[in-house]
Amino acid sequence: MRNSVLRCRVCERTQPLAALSACPSCQGPLDVDYDLAGATFVRADAPRSMWRYGDLLPHVAADDATPGMTPLIAAPRLSEALGIELLLKLEDANPTHSFKDRMAASAVAAAEAFGFQTVCCASTGNLAEAVAARCAAAGLEAVVLCPGDDVGPVSAYGARVFGVGGTFDDCRALERQLQDLFPWGFVGGNLHALASEGAKTIAYEIAEQLDRRLPDAVVAPVASGTLFAKLAQGFDEATTIGAAEGPRPRLYGAQAGGAPPIAAAWADDRPLSKIRPDTEVRSLAIGDPVYGELAVGAARMSGGSIQAIAENEIAAHTRFLAETTGVFPDSAGGVAVGALLELVRGGAIAPGERVVLVVTGSGLKPYGYEVEVVREQIPADVNAVLDSLGIS
Repeated sequence: MRNSVLRCRVCERTQPLAALSACPSCQGPLDVDYDLAGATFVRADAPRSMWRYGDLLPHVAADDATPGMTPLIAAPRLSEALGIELLLKLEDANPTHSFKDRMAASAVAAAEAFGFQTVCCASTGNLAEAVAARCAAAGLEAVVLCPGDDVGPVSAYGARVFGVGGTFDDCRALERQLQDLFPWGFVGGNLHALASEGAKTIAYEIAEQLDRRLPDAVVAPVASGTLFAKLAQGFDEATTIGAAEGPRPRLYGAQAGGAPPIAAAWADDRPLSKIRPDTEVRSLAIGDPVYGELAVGAARMSGGSIQAIAENEIAAHTRFLAETTGVFPDSAGGVAVGALLELVRGGAIAPGERVVLVVTGSGLKPYGYEVEVVREQIPADVNAVLDSLGIS
């Protein structure tokens, strides 16, 4: 770990790395800020994982074998059909088959550094499994809050799983209440600034895998906006330290039509408004995106855009990618494919351009149907969690 601090996005106060949810001075959101002067892009003892970029991460895990260094592969048939050079960044190759393994790894590394024995997260699904798996590997306890009763096989990792009556945003509110009561690490709270740093390593890998020549454009699904904003940060940092050449790529984001708070703000050129998601794309069902404004800024600064894809088209787009590339994405990938097709048709992506599509998760999830799913159904009420934990 190089010299790094927490910096407030509002008042710009800096302070040493700590388990904080917000700036102590103004309650503004926090980011990790690095001294990039002389930073090494790839460690001398570089493992085949995201930890190879240790100078550009707040903490490095003791077990640095995973996640990351996922394949970047050509898609020749689809490239020919679209008249572009399309590459697929396969995040389904991570241990629990989504990019959330990167955030979970960064969160658990921070939790270990701060001495937490329990890590809690709110999740629509992928982050829950990633945190549960990473905690199992590290010997930490995991507590997971998921909306509804479809929480997948998360309990197979030994996590304490709560199926919360409500939306993801209700789970996030519950997570914030629990943070006031327990000395735990919270992925959406006192670990969030550190956890989100894991997502930017996708940009580092793209730069390294393309021999430091950045693509013309990157297309990715957008939920909370974290991945999208961190892609921009990763490309900026790689360019700043001389690890990437050429202009930064245009960033294009895609949201499901039933959960489009960031796309709607982009289309109307206005501040974000909270919505209630109504989408079948579970991983994108977030109505109050914490990195929404940063995602809009990333699209604007890169010359890209963020758009919504109609719900009734997403399944067909998902199948289309599988049929033309042999890669079966989750439905969020179908949303990104829909955006890619519209961008090519509309001329935003020009013939011959090199484009990376980030496949954030696998269409083969959930796995392990034979695994008994253990969950506790509760309303979105902190007292229900306390009762379940045996605390009055």
